[in-house]
Amino acid sequence: MATIKFILQGKSQNSQIYLRLSIDKKTSFKRKTGYQIDPKEWSVSTGFPKTNNPSNKNLKVDLKTLETFIETNLNNSNSQGTEITSLWLADCIAKHLGREDKNNELNYLIPYTKKFIESLNNSTSASGKKGVSEATIKKRTTILNKLIKYENIHKKKLKVYDVDLDFREKFIVFLDKVEKLSNGTIGKYLKEVKTICFDAQKNGVEVSLKLIHFKGFSSETIKITLSFDEIDEIQNSTFTDINLKASRDWLVIGCFTGQRVSDLLRMNINMIEKIQGFEFIVLNQKKTGKLVQIPIHQKVQEVLEANNGSFPKVFSENEGSNSALFNKYLKEVCKIAGLTKLTKGTLRNKESGRTELGEYPKYKLVSSHICRRSFATNFYALEKYPTPLLMNITAHGTERMFLSYIGKKPIDYGVQLAKIWQNENKT
Repeated sequence: MATIKFILQGKSQNSQIYLRLSIDKKTSFKRKTGYQIDPKEWSVSTGFPKTNNPSNKNLKVDLKTLETFIETNLNNSNSQGTEITSLWLADCIAKHLGREDKNNELNYLIPYTKKFIESLNNSTSASGKKGVSEATIKKRTTILNKLIKYENIHKKKLKVYDVDLDFREKFIVFLDKVEKLSNGTIGKYLKEVKTICFDAQKNGVEVSLKLIHFKGFSSETIKITLSFDEIDEIQNSTFTDINLKASRDWLVIGCFTGQRVSDLLRMNINMIEKIQGFEFIVLNQKKTGKLVQIPIHQKVQEVLEANNGSFPKVFSENEGSNSALFNKYLKEVCKIAGLTKLTKGTLRNKESGRTELGEYPKYKLVSSHICRRSFATNFYALEKYPTPLLMNITAHGTERMFLSYIGKKPIDYGVQLAKIWQNENKT
């Protein structure tokens, strides 16, 4: 049987009075009542204030009333199957006092996620840099919007504490059946939600004991790249449309600089610097903030010369529109260049709204990200390019991340070494 007891902690003149709710011999919760008292006025034997003055008598009545309120709510919650936690106790006390605890709102998942996103600009990265990229803010905001939609469907205001294994299963179903997301994206969203909850825990918000078992997952993605021969075919193709010509040129530059589209399409002549007699494209990556110095490859030089020493034109002053138009034109560029061979990949089915695995003409699978991945894949395959040199351009943090990015497995190390030894034996 549950029992309630008031206890005093501290020896100061205004010590906090706590309520301890014992569910059984092993389970108890303790929360501040919001009341204070001088320890000299407290009776340890009765667990209430001494009744030696009107103020103490009134305080005892208030505590007795709170005790009755907790007992009533406890009985109602037990009959409804509600889980009793320290967070439940804090909510009951706040409700009885007719006020909300200042931090009470942050016990809820949506408000805390909003706070988490707002605080990102003041966070410090492992490298010591303040703040995060716009892409990170956008990613976390997407998670927030999914959680809001989930709440609206289930008609329940979620607490951070509610993020447990039961929520995980329901959230997966929501992301799969309602949002129709791929397994890889669902797994990433789960990881993000867990990150938010761990941040809440660091800030004193109660989380589920099952959160440690709340895991995301990853799924194998098919890496679509362009070979050097395919890049040559594209570069040598003729285009009369000015947008297609610019898309072709940006594609070639991207395949020999290894940058994300957010950095690729903002390259300009002012970024070219001469260092020790060599020309480099020097920029700070938008996503990572890392400074990269990219030697200008002959293929890039050819594109610049064909554009009168400048970079190709962009498609829009708006970054999002610029990227979207580039993606749109790329498919047409690759189609005209003859990249029609059936290739295994994933495309979104407009009728089902789902991304489906199948074999499609390669040009349909091309997107702006193929530039960076082709650079990493093509040059990694050549023995004379050490992986650290390539990572310096792509700005991957670890070799493991780099190899995962291009889809290489540990056996590839052995094959690469075997080829080197074979060539040594021939000399």
